[in-house]
Amino acid sequence: MAGEKRTGRSRKNRPSPRQRLLASATSLFSTEGIRVIGIDRILREADVAKASLYSLFGSKDALVIAYLESLDEQWRTRYAERTADMSAPEDKILAFFDQCIEEAPESDFRGSHFQNAANEYPRPESDSERGIVEAVQQHRRWCQDTLTELLTEKNGYPGDVQAQQLMIFLDGGLAGSRLSQSTDSLRTARELAQQLLSAPPADYSI
Repeated sequence: MAGEKRTGRSRKNRPSPRQRLLASATSLFSTEGIRVIGIDRILREADVAKASLYSLFGSKDALVIAYLESLDEQWRTRYAERTADMSAPEDKILAFFDQCIEEAPESDFRGSHFQNAANEYPRPESDSERGIVEAVQQHRRWCQDTLTELLTEKNGYPGDVQAQQLMIFLDGGLAGSRLSQSTDSLRTARELAQQLLSAPPADYSI
């Protein structure tokens, strides 16, 4: 009887099939890649029946999209928490770099999961594959739009050009960090961003 009660409690507290599928997919996709991971591997890790995967997500590609959207949501939440007490636009901009520097060792220097996903689909051939690339682009658009808004607040004029430059620094820092297995490239990218923010306003109208 006691064993049955313990089993009942453990089942009640167990994450839902959707949560388990997404957690397993996140662990596998972020550490080993997307295309190399098959449906059966995800199902075994999640302890979920194949029918549940198709009823909940419809396909592996849809699960990949959910994985990327979840990563994006988590990234935005961590950024909001990091910048909650900041008022200066410059500090909020540099927080993008600080967050990447902090997270690089935690992810074992695997670089940007968004960049990695896009690299696996250089020529998307179906609507679902195009959906995967679009999920990556949604994260990038949010990053660039946020940087543009902060630069506009800082400078008093549209900051879209500088935002593009900052995104290049960030992309390069993430790629370099993955190759060097260190935060050196990201720290250099942060220094470049700080120099850009400290430079006199440039005339981009020419």
